[in-house]
This record gives sequence, structure tokens and C-alpha cells, in this order.
Amino acid sequence: MKIRVLGCHGSQLPNHNTTSFLLGKNILIDAGAITQVLTLRQQLLIDYILVTHAHLDHVRDIMFLADNLCYAKRKTPLRICSSRGILESIHRHLFNNVIWPDFSRIPSAKNPLIKFEILSPGRQKTLGDWRVRAIPVHHTVETMGFLMESQGKEALFLGDTGPTEDVWKVAGAAKGLRAIFVETSLPAGMQSLADKTGHLTPLTLAAELKKLKGAIPDIYLYHMKPRYAGIIHREVASIPERKIHVIKDGQVIHL
Repeated sequence: MKIRVLGCHGSQLPNHNTTSFLLGKNILIDAGAITQVLTLRQQLLIDYILVTHAHLDHVRDIMFLADNLCYAKRKTPLRICSSRGILESIHRHLFNNVIWPDFSRIPSAKNPLIKFEILSPGRQKTLGDWRVRAIPVHHTVETMGFLMESQGKEALFLGDTGPTEDVWKVAGAAKGLRAIFVETSLPAGMQSLADKTGHLTPLTLAAELKKLKGAIPDIYLYHMKPRYAGIIHREVASIPERKIHVIKDGQVIHL
């Protein structure tokens, strides 16, 4: 299982890309950083984008990717996958022929560049060589985490979340779970703001990880606000009995 970190930050600054993970060569989880990182040849290999939620830092490069693929005359559709509500938000607010062309009808309604594919929460679906299960998490808008499985190995991507419940039950029951990718956006001193915006701090992360009970996968942290990265690093170092990694843009992780 190869995971390339295209972007992993909670804000956009020079050398700080927003969230996007490339699994193998053809599946993306979120789309905060695609076209400024991948070559056109690499972009043409992408078949699926799994979207955790419709906030701009997780979806913005879908629009630029669609534009690139259209003019490169890609023959097969790019599939945008998530819950019905999240896909409706993306279609209504982005691909609406006002903010961006509706590539679900270009070049034609019968042969569009993009197709929206609904993932029913809790049900497993096969996408190429991967099996995906969408699990709701708690954020300020409808948000899904994704449990990804390939060749008996599993990785869990939580997306943006505050304290949540169901996804930890799924994680605890996953026999091949090797890694959890989870956000930690703000330091503990900003807990009130984190609670209002549906994010975790090292304090609430530690409480969430206790819900795993006996499971001990590696923990990969992302979505830090760059200004607070230093203090977040120091605070997560005090979380006991967990192997925690703070990831970086461009990093490649093998599970």
C-alpha cells in the first residue's frame, strides 16, 4: 500500500499544500493539491477522487483537474465518489456553470468528463484494486471518513473531524488496520475555537485515540494550521502508548 502525500496542511501558504492523498497511481482522497503537484501524465492516470467533505481546501483542485483532463481529451470519466449530500454540494456549488463549467455534462451528457458516484455510508464498495467503506464523522458540514483496504492491509482516513464515535468502532474492528490518518488542526490552548469549527487539538486527539482500545495502528497527523505546527508537535509528543507521525507534503508512506 503506497500513499503519497500531495498536501497535508490546514491552510494554504507557500510550500504548504492543502489536503490530498494519492493511493497507488489512480485514487485520490480529497483534492486540495493535485494540479500544482502532479504532472499532466500523472493526472491522466487518476480514476477516482474520494471526497471527505465539500470544504474548499478539500475539493478545489477537482475543478482544475477536470479542466486539464477535458483539454487533454481523456476518454474515460473521472469518478467523484462520496455520500449523496456531499456530491450534491459539489455539483450545486462548484460545477454549476457559474463558478465552473459543469463537466458532468461536458463534452456531452452521454459522455461526460466527470461522473458522481454515491458511496452509501457503512457499505463496502470496490474501486479498482481497492475496497472502500465510508463512515460519517463529526464536522461542521456532512463529512465522511474512508476505510481503505487492499491486499489485506487497511488504512483509515478521517477527513476533518471533531470528537466522533462510529468511525472508532469501525477502526477497532478492522483486522488489517495499519494506519490512521487524522487531523489535528489547532493547539490545546485554542480548544474553544477547535470545538466551534469541528476540529481536533492534541487534547481531544488523545481522548479520541483512547476509543481504539486494543488497536495499535500507526497514527499519521495532518491538517495542522502552519502557524501552530511547532506547539502541536510538542503537545502530541506527550500522548502515551501511540506511535504518532507528523506527515509532510511530498512524503511517500508504504504500509
